[in-house]
Amino acid sequence: MKLKLATSVILVLFAVGIARADSSYSPFSRHETQLMSSVWSTIREARDFGDIDWSSVGLADVPGDVEAQRLMAEHWSRLRTASRFDDIDWRAIRDDEDRAAGLDRGSPGRDYHSDTGPFTREEARQMRAVWPRIREAENFADIDWRSVGLGRAPGSRDARAFMAEQWDSLRRAARFDDIDWQAEYRRP
Repeated sequence: MKLKLATSVILVLFAVGIARADSSYSPFSRHETQLMSSVWSTIREARDFGDIDWSSVGLADVPGDVEAQRLMAEHWSRLRTASRFDDIDWRAIRDDEDRAAGLDRGSPGRDYHSDTGPFTREEARQMRAVWPRIREAENFADIDWRSVGLGRAPGSRDARAFMAEQWDSLRRAARFDDIDWQAEYRRP
């Protein structure tokens, strides 16, 4: 009996862990997800994301930050096929974007994505979350990543080298999303 109970508890915790891991790929907060879920059956009928009249569904504005809205707009034809908002596989959307971005990487002058710089979408999400605290560091190499909740600096070796090289300029941005990656990559 004890073994069955312990096994059941482990399976429930495992299922909760998987659900939380998948939700970490969502560009929406829990509250925004609830809002989108409540209007999904109506808004998914729109042919284009830009055609949605948010006030007609009872919302003052589009839920989500710039990244969430970009994802919705760029992937609308695929996303709107989900019968419920909670059915959207954000991991697959982000994986597809990362693969597509990888095609651009390595070509001269295009070692970045215009929205996330040298980072994948997930790495940019991590940087966005810790940006207000890390930008205070005088040098990129001085950042204590564990103190901001990360095991190490996000990004590839090249991304971290770029950040260290351009740190004086990059850290002036109040928000990670304010960084003009094109300008930074043109900088000598």
